[in-house]
Amino acid sequence: MNLYFRLLCLLIRLTWIKKQTNPLAPCQLKMRVMLNDLDLNFHVNNGRYLTIMDLGRIHLMAVNGLLKTIYKNRWMPVLGSAKVHFIRSLRVFEKFTMTTQVVYWDEKWIYVEQKIFKKDELYVVALFKTLLTSKKGKISPEQLLAYFNPPVKKPDIPLRLKAWLEAEKMSKEE
Repeated sequence: MNLYFRLLCLLIRLTWIKKQTNPLAPCQLKMRVMLNDLDLNFHVNNGRYLTIMDLGRIHLMAVNGLLKTIYKNRWMPVLGSAKVHFIRSLRVFEKFTMTTQVVYWDEKWIYVEQKIFKKDELYVVALFKTLLTSKKGKISPEQLLAYFNPPVKKPDIPLRLKAWLEAEKMSKEE
C-alpha cells in the first residue's frame, strides 16, 4: 500500500472514533481526492480506488474492535478476489465518503462490500473476498467471529454476491 500518510492519519483518527456495536453495520470514512490519486485523465486512477479501499477495510476492522487482536496475533489480511464497478469519476480535491460493510461469509471467506459516494451519488461499488492468515494457516470466519459478544448472526447471501461467485466459479472452469 502506498498511502502511508493517509494510513497514519487514519490510525490517529481511530483513537477518537467510536466503536460499532453491530459488526455487520456499514462504517463510513470521509476522504478527499489528492493529486497523487490521479491518472493521466486527471481523475482517480482505477487502481487507486482499490488502494483507498484497503484503508476502508482497515477502518472496518478498527471500528469493530478487531485491529488490536489482528495485530497481536500477527494475522495478515489477504484478498482472494475483487469485483469492481466504476460508475463515475472523482476529480482532484473532491470530497467523498466510503462505506465498508461485511455482507456475508462462508467456511473460508469473508465478503466485504465497499461503496464510494460523492454526496449521495454512487461512484464506485466493489465486492471483496477476504480472509486472514497466520503462520499456522488460514483463520476461519468462525474463529474471527468468536471475538464478538453477542454472537453475530450470519446474514443471507446477497443476490449480487451469489451471481459474482457463480461467475467466478464459471471462469475457473473455462
